[in-house]
Amino acid sequence: MWVLQTKNVSLQNLLFSWCQCLVLEFFSRLRAIFFIQTQAETMKIVTTRSGRKMPFDEQRWSIQTGNPTCQIIGEQGDDFLLLDANALLTPVPKSIIQDNHYEIQGDWVTLGSSVYVHWITSPRVRASFARAQELYAKHRELLFRHRALVLSRAEYFLLAPRALSSGAAYMGGFNYSLGALFEAMEQKTQGLYFEELAGHRDLYLVTLSGSPLSGVCRYLFWSEEQGFLALSSSDCRLPGGFLAGIRAFKAVVEQANVGFTYQDEALEQLLMELGVEV
Repeated sequence: MWVLQTKNVSLQNLLFSWCQCLVLEFFSRLRAIFFIQTQAETMKIVTTRSGRKMPFDEQRWSIQTGNPTCQIIGEQGDDFLLLDANALLTPVPKSIIQDNHYEIQGDWVTLGSSVYVHWITSPRVRASFARAQELYAKHRELLFRHRALVLSRAEYFLLAPRALSSGAAYMGGFNYSLGALFEAMEQKTQGLYFEELAGHRDLYLVTLSGSPLSGVCRYLFWSEEQGFLALSSSDCRLPGGFLAGIRAFKAVVEQANVGFTYQDEALEQLLMELGVEV
């Protein structure tokens, strides 16, 4: 039965929520078992610029879009509740199923690939991205003070919040991972580390942006003593000038990053290791 028949709406909602929790818990456990069984098959090795080699399970951390068959586990108003192979429980309008003439076989329905991505996977990808940005903005100083932990696991090393972006007018921008930045900081790599600059000591460049034509530039540095330090072109000048500085910085932090979906979950896991409740 897809619909609970009861006159008590509050009780119906309570029972439905309880059933949802049981189903999600079941599929969460099933996903964990499947993860253990297939880990060896989906594991790849991430090799960093300094030679670190870290295992990374793409199937665990990336959403799968190749199987659009979903199980109908219930109804909610005008929606079917669909559960896909990623254990994502998603309300999809019944009209989408009907208008596209998707055949329901028992409790199963196979969506078209574009419909599946639009209704099932894309919302999860957007939610993951937004949540990861929120967590990074809130806890970035804590992460910078525990760089060794970020460098210890591939899913932490590959975290790439949108805030880690640099660039220049007429040149374009570039993104980089938290691990690539922290590894260069660990080695005090030239182009990123400045023993003395604008009256400050031991600065690590985090981001920079500006225009090589106007000379107006903005920098974000990290200092162990002062934390984050925002400076502009009126405050300091990089050795060799902005253009040489951004090229040197890009060469240091830009690596062949492996993108993955569940950056929010990886960042939550990392923060919990640091004692943060998320």
